[in-house]
Amino acid sequence: MRVAAAQMAAIPMDIEGSLDEIRSFASEAANQGAELVVFPELLVPGYPRYIPDPFPSTGEGQELWTDIQLYFKAYVESSCVIPGPFTDALAEISSAVRADLLVGVAERHPTIRAALWNTAVMISREHGYVGRHRKLVAVMHEKLWFQRGGREDLVVFDTSVGRVAPCICFENHHPLIRRALGRLGAEIHCALWTGPAPRELAERGEHLERHRELGVAQALDTGTWVVIASQVTPRTPPGGELGSRWAHSGGSYVIDPLGRTVAQVPDYEEGLAVADVDLSLIDTARLIWNPFGDDVRDDLFGPGALPFGPVGSEDSAPAAVDDLAVSDLALDIVDR
Repeated sequence: MRVAAAQMAAIPMDIEGSLDEIRSFASEAANQGAELVVFPELLVPGYPRYIPDPFPSTGEGQELWTDIQLYFKAYVESSCVIPGPFTDALAEISSAVRADLLVGVAERHPTIRAALWNTAVMISREHGYVGRHRKLVAVMHEKLWFQRGGREDLVVFDTSVGRVAPCICFENHHPLIRRALGRLGAEIHCALWTGPAPRELAERGEHLERHRELGVAQALDTGTWVVIASQVTPRTPPGGELGSRWAHSGGSYVIDPLGRTVAQVPDYEEGLAVADVDLSLIDTARLIWNPFGDDVRDDLFGPGALPFGPVGSEDSAPAAVDDLAVSDLALDIVDR
């Protein structure tokens, strides 16, 4: 079986143009034998701009606040109801190229204005739209743009290449989320990213975020395959009325369960990372360290099991723990 991570630039506020590019990348990946193609976070309609001071005290601030209101209106209008015409179009692409797709999109509520989620949609070549994952944790200005997902968004999808777990951006920093997905049977952890970089780093061709390092940690921590797909821009971002004002460096990889990088795309370039996936390597990785067996030691680290006082104090002794009560540690804690 073969998978591909697409590192590509968003086409801001252009759904049809974005679908054309998704079709092109999916077709090329399928021509290289990929049966699953993973696309970046918020590929449609793009990663949103930072929100400035809504009570500006300078002329420049007033201009920025006027600008972001126009930008936000365009962003909301270019976000997609899920499921709907956008997922129908993705289903047609998936069927035509004979590959399953996982795509990052800004989801819009069908009736409530300006209610958005940062979402990944799973598309099957056989069945079309399968389901979605809404991002559980937002960072920085995303908190002002997107609502959070819930427990129902901890999902794993059965696909032609294995059990696929979508995870968006800084969710990949969250150990309990990745453990929860592993407990749900994830075999291929799909990390959808953008890759923002300060202008001075971009000019030197350097990156800020550590997608590969997090992917290696994910692989070693859970014994899964990891597919990382990131947005990218030129070193000088396009800007303009609706384009990105941040540079995005990319950072797209395929990493095996033993933590080895088997495919990647160079920073600041569009392209595909394509690799063969042998799911039996998961068994090999978990022979060494099994995070979902006795190694996890829920009896020591589960809810209620940790001491809260200094070592040697009366409060330091662990409370009695019911093994059944902590058998689903990650899911239980993520739900809180």
